Amino acid sequence: VDYLYQTNQANFSKIPGMPIAYWASKNLLHDFEVGTRMDELVDARQGLATADNNRFLRLWYEVPTNNISFHSTSIEDSITSQKKWFPCNKGGSYRKWYGNYDYLVNWENDGEEVRHFTDEKGKVRSRPQNTDYYFREAITWSDITSGNFSLRYRSLGSIPDHKGMSAFSKNHNLLIMILALLNTPVGDYIFKMLNPTVSLEIGNFKSFPVLVDDRTELQSDKLSGKQVTLSKDDWDSFETSWDFTRHPLLTHIADDKRNEVDGKLKNAFSLWQDEAQERFDQLKSNEEELNRIFIDLYGLNDELTPEVADKDVSVRLADEVRDIKSFLSYFVGIVLGRYSLDVEGLAFAGGEWDQAKYQSFVPNEDNLLLLNDADYFGDSRDIINRLKAFLTATFGADSVDENISYIASVVGKKADSNEDAIRRYFVEDFFKDHKKIYQKRPIYWEFSSGKNNGFKALMYLHRYEPNELAMVRTNYLHPLQGQYELRIDQLTQLASNETVASQKKRFEKDLKHLGQQLNEIRKYDPLIQHIANQQIALDLDDGVVVNYEKLQDGSQILSKLK
Repeated sequence: VDYLYQTNQANFSKIPGMPIAYWASKNLLHDFEVGTRMDELVDARQGLATADNNRFLRLWYEVPTNNISFHSTSIEDSITSQKKWFPCNKGGSYRKWYGNYDYLVNWENDGEEVRHFTDEKGKVRSRPQNTDYYFREAITWSDITSGNFSLRYRSLGSIPDHKGMSAFSKNHNLLIMILALLNTPVGDYIFKMLNPTVSLEIGNFKSFPVLVDDRTELQSDKLSGKQVTLSKDDWDSFETSWDFTRHPLLTHIADDKRNEVDGKLKNAFSLWQDEAQERFDQLKSNEEELNRIFIDLYGLNDELTPEVADKDVSVRLADEVRDIKSFLSYFVGIVLGRYSLDVEGLAFAGGEWDQAKYQSFVPNEDNLLLLNDADYFGDSRDIINRLKAFLTATFGADSVDENISYIASVVGKKADSNEDAIRRYFVEDFFKDHKKIYQKRPIYWEFSSGKNNGFKALMYLHRYEPNELAMVRTNYLHPLQGQYELRIDQLTQLASNETVASQKKRFEKDLKHLGQQLNEIRKYDPLIQHIANQQIALDLDDGVVVNYEKLQDGSQILSKLK
């Protein structure tokens, strides 16, 4: 009781006359008495404070991967790698066991630039603290915990941030056991008693009482290790993971379940749905077993229950709309060369282009993919033609129409045909979805001439070259203008000869829309030309925001980033 009062006097004083016994059961007081303080088992530390995250931090997919070291194991190893960017643990949103591998930090040459970051008076602003713990494995949590407390395992290779609190030990099994303990309701219950605010401090963590026996340690180590593996499998199933290998709807095409897919994307989704459900159920079951183990050990059966609500299971179930849209995002990556059907993971994200990686499906020669509301060219410039080629390469030619129909039914856009429905999704919604998934740091940039969508196209940031915009004008914008003019002539003739009023009205509606699109791209052309003449070079290390504005150059040739 004295211990709890001394460590939490400020909290108790908020409720005058409230007896300490109300706050803690007899069993919990005993736990504090006999338990081992957390700081006797692990080293809890804050990490790097850069003082300017916009300058020194990037989301991992912004920069060229050939300048990233994902797996350095020490300061010396990081220097030897001669890389600039290294994983940075910033904490992040609620997620248990594994995940939130999002950020990189500029730690080139042992953080030379960060270490010498000063204000106008020459005072060092950054705080590269506890550097002996950089790149070590850890368990980590976010300093802001508005909901339930959650910890994650962090493998070798990361630099801890001051917002991503971390605990370290050279004993891997001990870390995994403590991860299991603190991810149970016991951890959340005790931490909220030690600090009921939304910010869990290092001092609160250090004072946590750890109880363990040989049986508990053996059980929790085994289950906790499985939890980490299951959560990592989930994290890596999505393209925003740097360990992503291929889209989950394609994972069974080359394995023993190929017959179950039978060339149908819908069947592939069904298999993915079963896989995700099984992982979800196993994670939840394991979590409830760990809860029972530690609730019993701490004698908190009267205060806590082992059941886990579905909303608190931090792996994802299948979602047909989200997953089909992510499949279309993967398709765009295939067309622009970020991915290959013949290579696991990233095929190109900066560095030297290797054409030999692309055999089953060859990316567009130009770094551009048109998003038109109709097919004006009938070749690789058109997105539906490329989608059909992609579906042929992945699921076979016989099922293309069926798979197009399925995709159209899922994306939910009203149109006269399945192909037009998919076109509408790409024209109206794809870039908005892409920005959301990539946290407003898109890697596919959308050229847009305006609200009439006269010219809209996607470009892959990592393939950009200074002559990009000149190519856009020559190979796409000017030919599209010619196609609009030709189509307007054709519709004008059809409308003049049409005697059916309803059909004539439709022709006139299409003519009005095409006229608006033609006028729009005529105004757009000089904007593109102005920037094309400058041969603007981008530095991927500067990040998306800086480069996006650099390419806009005060104009509006790209869709808005925010």
